[in-house]
Amino acid sequence: MLGNGVFMEESPLILDGIRVVEFAEGIPGPVCGMQLADLGADVVKVEPPQGDRARAWFEGDAAPVFAHLNRGKRSVCLDVATPAGRDGLLDLVGGADVVVVHADPETAKSAGIDWRAEQARRPGLVVCELTDLGPTGELAGMAGSELVHQALSGFMRYAGSRDAPCRVGYEIASVGAGMHAVQAVLAALFRRGESGEGDHATISVLGQVLSLKSILLAAQTNPDFWAGFHLNGPHWEPDIGWETKDGQVTFDFRHGMRDAWVEFCRIVGLEDLPDDPDYDDWRSTIYIGDRKATHGDVYRPSFARMTSAEASRIINDLDGISVKFHDYAELLAHPQLEHLDALVEVEGHGLQVGTPFRFDGGRTTQSVLTAPPDPDAAGRSREDGQ
Repeated sequence: MLGNGVFMEESPLILDGIRVVEFAEGIPGPVCGMQLADLGADVVKVEPPQGDRARAWFEGDAAPVFAHLNRGKRSVCLDVATPAGRDGLLDLVGGADVVVVHADPETAKSAGIDWRAEQARRPGLVVCELTDLGPTGELAGMAGSELVHQALSGFMRYAGSRDAPCRVGYEIASVGAGMHAVQAVLAALFRRGESGEGDHATISVLGQVLSLKSILLAAQTNPDFWAGFHLNGPHWEPDIGWETKDGQVTFDFRHGMRDAWVEFCRIVGLEDLPDDPDYDDWRSTIYIGDRKATHGDVYRPSFARMTSAEASRIINDLDGISVKFHDYAELLAHPQLEHLDALVEVEGHGLQVGTPFRFDGGRTTQSVLTAPPDPDAAGRSREDGQ
């Protein structure tokens, strides 16, 4: 049975008329489906009989992560391990423009669907198949996780310390894979618009997190060797900003702005500092690196006497760069978010962060999105006739 409704508003959007089948659980595939739905596609999510595992990630009925990832979609529960469930999935695929696939190895094996062959049978179909560690090789078919992807890619060395790397708290591998999948789908749809031919695209979560490190990897490759701060960063203490009376702020003046730094020192009572030869390389003492750790303490008493607003005002009035470290409540209350048009209302779930695309030719996403599929739909299968 299809879950609750399509979009609340009838209005032309970028992907109006595009039908998407999302055969995916967790984060990467649903992120892709979410952004396609935000852009106007009709996304039907295929869940197992017990429902997407993200429904159970938090106690209670709210399931906030599931609600975020699956807003604006419809859903159907299918047991793809059965002939009826598999046929039901392929029936949906037969009417789709796009299929987004990210199944765990056990589900993929039980479904037994060769997605490359399915695309070949339907030349106009776009299939985007995500895998954790790649479709071939010794790790193919191995289930991944955010921790596995960050550890295997070396991403964890950019948090914690060199001797004690730690996982970046945000799901940077999983969400990034979903965003890369959106790019692949849109590129394939563009190609189809030109040639009439669809395509089968593959994306690995491991491969995309490596792409996020591309600047760092390029910086370590001859002949363009660059031992800049990005490479030394894992050796430094985490940057916690500059402590004020009510929080922390950033503090920087760009290269060539020594006069502004001198004036800042005068305002905060450090007028003798610019005459100290140890501060000739003044920027390295305020920005990032070893000299900030060894020479930055001289500024801290001045920041401790000011509020974050006072400190940022002084720095920014001198054309420097200073913002307060925001928590979520402060961020959501910041007037800049209204200018970014960053938030969307999801029926029954309040405000959520929307897809950041904006086009001059018209609205990009719905101003109000339908709620995610009804939790009552979980556990009911298509072949039940419900």
